[in-house]
Amino acid sequence: MKKIKVYIAAISVFAALSNSLFAELRLDYYYDQSDMYTKFSDWLPKQLHQWHPQTVEDFFLMYGLKMLYGEPEIRRNIYFLNTALERRFRHPSQALCKIETREQYHKYRLLMFMHLNLMIMRSYLSLGALYDKRHLYFYNLDFADDLKVSFSAAGGFYQQALPYWKKAREYAQKAGAYKFDLDLQPMESIRFDIQTGEIDYDKIIAKHIASVKDKEKTVADFLGSQSQK
Repeated sequence: MKKIKVYIAAISVFAALSNSLFAELRLDYYYDQSDMYTKFSDWLPKQLHQWHPQTVEDFFLMYGLKMLYGEPEIRRNIYFLNTALERRFRHPSQALCKIETREQYHKYRLLMFMHLNLMIMRSYLSLGALYDKRHLYFYNLDFADDLKVSFSAAGGFYQQALPYWKKAREYAQKAGAYKFDLDLQPMESIRFDIQTGEIDYDKIIAKHIASVKDKEKTVADFLGSQSQK
């Protein structure tokens, strides 16, 4: 009988401890915005697998555009890519391709910087295109005041693309000094085309800037003629 009483008392103590522990533990799963509690199976993976981008490759892999995108999406990508240019690289064993020698790792970093600068350059060209018009028809001049602002923004974005192209070309030339290819074929192909002149954004960007200036002049002439009436 005594043993039974001791056993019951032990159970009571265990239950009390369990209840107090549960009361403490459940605070960890409490949602601030509701009265619901997170299941342990949902909470634990979240704590263990939270991802914090730190390296060049991390921010590079965050780049992405939806099928329908606008200025906020492009600016977000520019931010991620510019951040990548300022970060350290992953350990060679975790690179985006197989690395076996110091020379390979150096070329890998050059190709990555080349590609990041190219992506930023193209992003600025895309921003410029959002404010540009491929064709300026006579009836578009009914909105000449708005076009003046829009073309000014487009020209500014095209100008911002130019330094990134020069950097990309510089890295491509340095990477081309190595007489071996890495298992980054798309980047190696772009690097080769830049070196041989098949890809030349000097001409493309200059064409965009000249086109915007011509349209700005047309708009300015129209506004000038309207002010004289």
